[in-house]
Amino acid sequence: MPDIHALSLPASRWRPPERPVPQGPPTRAAAGRVREAQRQARAALALAALFVAAAAVAAVAPHDLGTWLPLHLFLAGGVTAAISGATVLFTVTWAAAPAPPRALLALQRACVAAGAGGLAAARLVDAPTAALAVAGATFAAGLGMLGATLVMTVRRGVERRYDVAVAWYVAAIAAGLAAAGLGVGLGTGRVWGDLRTAHVALNLLGLVGLVIAGTLPTFAATAGRTRLAPGTTPARHGRALAWQVGSLAVVAGGALAGERAATAAGLAAYGLGLVLVLTLLPRPGLRRVAWAGPRLAGLWAGAVWWLAACAAAAAEAARGGIPLTGRWLAVLVVAGYGQILWASFAYLVPVLRGGGHERLSAGFATTRSWVGLGAANVAGAGLLAGSTPVVQAAIALWLLDAGLRAAALRWRPA
Repeated sequence: MPDIHALSLPASRWRPPERPVPQGPPTRAAAGRVREAQRQARAALALAALFVAAAAVAAVAPHDLGTWLPLHLFLAGGVTAAISGATVLFTVTWAAAPAPPRALLALQRACVAAGAGGLAAARLVDAPTAALAVAGATFAAGLGMLGATLVMTVRRGVERRYDVAVAWYVAAIAAGLAAAGLGVGLGTGRVWGDLRTAHVALNLLGLVGLVIAGTLPTFAATAGRTRLAPGTTPARHGRALAWQVGSLAVVAGGALAGERAATAAGLAAYGLGLVLVLTLLPRPGLRRVAWAGPRLAGLWAGAVWWLAACAAAAAEAARGGIPLTGRWLAVLVVAGYGQILWASFAYLVPVLRGGGHERLSAGFATTRSWVGLGAANVAGAGLLAGSTPVVQAAIALWLLDAGLRAAALRWRPA
């Protein structure tokens, strides 16, 4: 039987108003809903792993799409698939809600996979713009279904203290839908100001960044087996969300209007908002660091790379250049988001494998990799230094270490 308490998040000092709670024995129902949510999350993470592997192959295979293809496969395919599984799992767990219908989630994942894969294939074969539009619409449909699923799930729940975290997810999906629309515009050759910067910002800082920022305060506490940071309340989390959404709107609006100063101001404000989010993370003691080790370090190190990339993008825009491109874009994706994703997987995979406390502890020990942590940050440093051999060697070691540890888990959900 899977460990149904592994994703129960630490209680904060804030408590929601009392509301009627259905009566009757909850244990079997709770086990069923979490077990079903974990089953669907396993499918989503498996899909994410396939896209990550495809991105690694695309990074070394010969083609004419440059860095776009591996970045697209990793972000639109891998990261979005992981977001699809993790956000539903967290929402079901936090809201104490029934798991969404299995067929609905399967269709949602299929739309994301078909849309992301279809866009890559259409670009590779230089397909007509109609094919790009169909693939983009399919991907957008998958995002829209995910947003509707999250809203439906949280409305059916009996616990509402984490509604703000779900609001971050819905805002992220809205940004992703806007980015998909701009992406179709790019594919059809239309130009509105700096369309590329707006598209990249809404995808990277919106769809991906808002999901991560909305999850970090609670997930860092869960991964470190500690309480939420003192003063972390839904009100503060909500204010951080409003700040980040406003900053992102300034970035995208400035880019579409061709106003570099506004884009730079929005990126700087987004970075300040990220600092605010980091103040909501708990500061783990030595015992927690000794237990979680590279998992917690990966979350923090990835956030630091993320913040540095935002600062560099703001500086580039202030100089009149094109932000969120070049080596800092690669740093954000690999050492920032990639490292946070890796650290999250190192916690989630043993939980999703299930099998009781002993098996869970053994899984955590297996995924506790200082080698992976070092390789991720060496890759980031290599990208900044422009050393391709160092980057390739570090990423190869990182993927090899992760693959061997995943194989050592003997993946058989109990």
